[in-house]
Amino acid sequence: MTTTGTMRTERSFFTAGLARMGGKARAWLRKARTAAALGLGLALAGCGGGFGDMFSDIGPGADQQLAQPQQTAPKQPAATGTKVALLLPLSAGGSLGSLARAMKNAAEMAMIDAGNPDITLVVKNTAGTPAGARMAAQAALEEGAGLILGPLLAGNVREVGAQARARRVPVIAFSSRAEVAGNGVYLMSFLPSSEVDNVVRHAAKTGKTRLAALIPATDYGRVTGAAMDRAARKYGVSIVAREQYVRTRLGLRAPAQRIGQTIAAGQADALFFPEGPKLLAAGGRVLSAAGVLPQSVQLLGTGLWDTPKIRTVSFAHGGWYAGVDPRLVQHFANKYRQTYGKTPPRLASLAYDATSLAIALKRHGGFNDAAITNPEGFQGMNGLFRFRRNGIIERGLAILRVTPTGPQVVAPAPSRFSGS
Repeated sequence: MTTTGTMRTERSFFTAGLARMGGKARAWLRKARTAAALGLGLALAGCGGGFGDMFSDIGPGADQQLAQPQQTAPKQPAATGTKVALLLPLSAGGSLGSLARAMKNAAEMAMIDAGNPDITLVVKNTAGTPAGARMAAQAALEEGAGLILGPLLAGNVREVGAQARARRVPVIAFSSRAEVAGNGVYLMSFLPSSEVDNVVRHAAKTGKTRLAALIPATDYGRVTGAAMDRAARKYGVSIVAREQYVRTRLGLRAPAQRIGQTIAAGQADALFFPEGPKLLAAGGRVLSAAGVLPQSVQLLGTGLWDTPKIRTVSFAHGGWYAGVDPRLVQHFANKYRQTYGKTPPRLASLAYDATSLAIALKRHGGFNDAAITNPEGFQGMNGLFRFRRNGIIERGLAILRVTPTGPQVVAPAPSRFSGS
């Protein structure tokens, strides 16, 4: 492993909800477990049947690395064949470094599960800096990497993408900033735009077509607000009221009061509120005071609700958001825990899926744009996904309902993409 650049601490905190598994869930997971062990089943999908709420490059889930006894991971099988580079900020401090090390573990777990992966995983440390990412990419390319997985942060992805394009090597990165995708860079991440599209589609399908919105005045608000506009046009939803707010309790109060008046007057049947638990609870109190009851409007959210803390927000109970089926989330967490003796951050699963995808691509067509963008997509630890030619990932997500005991599936994720 090559160490590059200087260490930069970039603090981001992430959360994810885990549901308990029963006997039916275990039976349901048999197919997913088999597919994962075969490297996404690849099996194309069509054939295989704090400020924990901040918008970041990484997404929800990285602060869930619980302190548990460390275990020794099983020895990896000998890997030969095409080199695939994994670029992560392994020497970064805080939760960023913890996430990177867990992603490395998950990638190695995918190699173990593949049995005879026919690739060599070459791990490089970006240190979380653009300069470090550039040096790591240069080293990996000089060593003959035919595919690059990572890095995490948008600025690092830009540097790596420029290096890889010159060698015609594709990049499957983990940033959630859609603007860094394209020109050979594909994003294996949870994108807010996909979550919004899925939940607005479901709302429209169930007759909720008059939408009010409370949007934070942040980058996350800009992205989710634009996604809401696109989805509304796409699915025939009218946006009857929109308010933007400064992300404080005081800044939220007046906009929430105005939205509350609109809903109380019967002008809206759904409220899009892409906010985390703390301010969601504060907004709920203001809306309740304005006469808005949870049963009088369908609350819609995003992946910021994918945290155990959301179940403590009574106003959110019954609200919908799009996400990975909790049984899949639990399956990966259990598998990782059995291997490494600790609970993984939610996003470690992205490295597992990316590595499994690399193994499957090597076996079925190689590292080229046509194979990566196969319209039928793939099944991974996080369910159905495919890449568009612009590098953006499209996920088949479940629609989840917030309850006091954890998320419940109200509409299952699709087993295949329509039109594929």
